[in-house]
Amino acid sequence: MTIMGKKPRRTEAPALRISHASHVKLACLLGLLYPLSVIQAQDVHSECGNLTASPALTPFVQPLTIPLEIDISTGSQLTLGAYKISQSVHPDLPNTTFYGYGTSQATATSPGPTLKAKRNVPSFIRFENHITDAEHIFVVDRTLHRATPSNGGVPMSVHLHGADTEGKYDGHPEAWFTAAGDKGPTFITMNNTYPNEQPASLLWYHDHTLGYTRLNVAAGLAGLYFIRGSGEPSFLPKGRYEIPLVIQDKQFFPNGSINFPDIGTPLAAAHPQWCPDYFGDTILVNGKAWPFLNVVRRVYRFRILNAANARTFTLSFSDSRLKFLQIGTDGGYLWTPQLLANLTIAPAYRVDVLVDFRSIPVGTTVYLNNSAPAPFPDGNPINSPPSTRNVMKFNVVQSISGLLNQTVVIPSSIGSAPTTTAWINSAVYRNLTLDVVLPPNLTFLLNKNHWDDPVTETPKLYSTEIWDIIHLIPGGIHPIHIHLINFLVLHQQAFDLTRFNGGMCSLLLPYPDPLSCFTQDPQPPDATQIGWKDTVIVYPATILRILMKFAPRGVSSGNYSFDPTTFPGYVWHCHNLDHEDHDMMRPLLVLPPAA
Repeated sequence: MTIMGKKPRRTEAPALRISHASHVKLACLLGLLYPLSVIQAQDVHSECGNLTASPALTPFVQPLTIPLEIDISTGSQLTLGAYKISQSVHPDLPNTTFYGYGTSQATATSPGPTLKAKRNVPSFIRFENHITDAEHIFVVDRTLHRATPSNGGVPMSVHLHGADTEGKYDGHPEAWFTAAGDKGPTFITMNNTYPNEQPASLLWYHDHTLGYTRLNVAAGLAGLYFIRGSGEPSFLPKGRYEIPLVIQDKQFFPNGSINFPDIGTPLAAAHPQWCPDYFGDTILVNGKAWPFLNVVRRVYRFRILNAANARTFTLSFSDSRLKFLQIGTDGGYLWTPQLLANLTIAPAYRVDVLVDFRSIPVGTTVYLNNSAPAPFPDGNPINSPPSTRNVMKFNVVQSISGLLNQTVVIPSSIGSAPTTTAWINSAVYRNLTLDVVLPPNLTFLLNKNHWDDPVTETPKLYSTEIWDIIHLIPGGIHPIHIHLINFLVLHQQAFDLTRFNGGMCSLLLPYPDPLSCFTQDPQPPDATQIGWKDTVIVYPATILRILMKFAPRGVSSGNYSFDPTTFPGYVWHCHNLDHEDHDMMRPLLVLPPAA
């Protein structure tokens, strides 16, 4: 099979065709599902697609909080537990029950503490489960493929997202464990070692339990993890000028509890509690609803994580004088920073941006806004009520007590672009599809396979691969995440999905052949796909080509300090967590290198 005019050396998984009539039917059904109607009375149940609106809350009345920071570069083991906690998200709302991470019940928060590691200095973390609930705070759909602890309770498995680490420390979906002592089939240890050998970057840790990920992350199990490097640029903002922003959307009941669906969609009748997309009407930043931040007329550095289940954000400032200078992404610094008026971040995206407030007069109020449809990019406006258009507020003030001036240089480049020619020339090619099973058993799949089907992605250690990811699902994006490695987007190419599904054209023929399904030449990565990535947007009716090497970045020897071929291996999946849980996740088994 030839994709994008390049003859692959290896092809797998021919594309699934959906008939034109089924395509139209599915698009219409998804259009009915995606709206989250705003109703005035609180129901006994929360129905997917018809959640009760959150209570009216006044935005911008509470300051942004900064999560507690913990240094994990000391060589001592940190014990971090998961606990059931009560936490305020807004002064006009009763406290909310979360699951949060902390060194104790009293210190646990959502998001959890920010962990600060140093490059090439291993960190040692023991994750413990202290959630003693007999049942989850959200209703569990017991028909999904999921963790099944024999003694009940809330299973957890912690994934350090973006980390180069051994499989037994990667938070495998079936390596779960409970407070009662039940363990999943791939569980090995609660004591984790992270070598931190990769370039300086922002990672995050979050739950990754099979069939529970959407529930546990929505309940609060997530936190930031920084890898700092001695060779990082010294001219960037630091200290109180470098601010983490964890952005999420949630829905709330008047009693403060999180409104999460317990009645599913008729599109998946066999799974009565599963909802394909959880969109909330309240935007949280660092666990607070629409906070404010006082800033002085200086350059700030914001380290932003989209920790939402399904919502993509397109951020912009209400004052056109302010823009984002993006200097980094998932895998670290961009070699060429990009100046953006709008910053689009899909779930699990991390971005590193500079914002220059020096031209903004004291006394000015600036709003950070969101304009992304849900689902992105062509969602129904009902999923994004006015409350989701606000994120937070900045008040430009004359001074802040104890905040010292810093000398900051706005960079035009940070390092050099990677050389990829040799990688491309030696690469093994794979064609991988994003697929859907039609209602009434709506299911999202990778390469037409379920989680427990035999493994099909088996790259060799230290080899290079090029994946063509073919988006065959009508509707929104899918943010695809690959464990263990970073990758580069080479290009993407749109095609006519309706003609393809109708058998009226071919992906074997290059554009502009009249019998080709392609509607354009291959296009370079857009602003959301630049740099070293571990999670990337794949647009509807598009083939995305990515390049990856199953080897560490920035390690002089070129070799991992651990063996990535050991049990239980890794995974790749959609990072819409509702899709990941049913059933858009596959094993990734790294094989020993060729002799």
